[in-house]
Amino acid sequence: MYESYNKFLRVSHSEAHQTRRAETEARMEEVIEERTKSLNHEEGETISWDDYQDIYCQVKGEERVKYNFELNTRNKQGEIADYLEVRRPFGAPEK
Repeated sequence: MYESYNKFLRVSHSEAHQTRRAETEARMEEVIEERTKSLNHEEGETISWDDYQDIYCQVKGEERVKYNFELNTRNKQGEIADYLEVRRPFGAPEK
């Protein structure tokens, strides 16, 4: 536990992590500004919490792609690739 917490602290205080976090925050502000421009402020339209959630998911998805955080658990045949054996229905005999 001690080692895991120390690793967490090293990563969270590293320059690379701080830079990535700042880029993500800047991108969030940019997307919020883009969405705000399309609202009718005269009639009281504002960004809802659901919109903020969508923006967060969009920006974090872009970050995952940019920094290659994608987790590819399926192979080309569509099978789960993180298991040593092939998935099969319950009761199916092994080959």
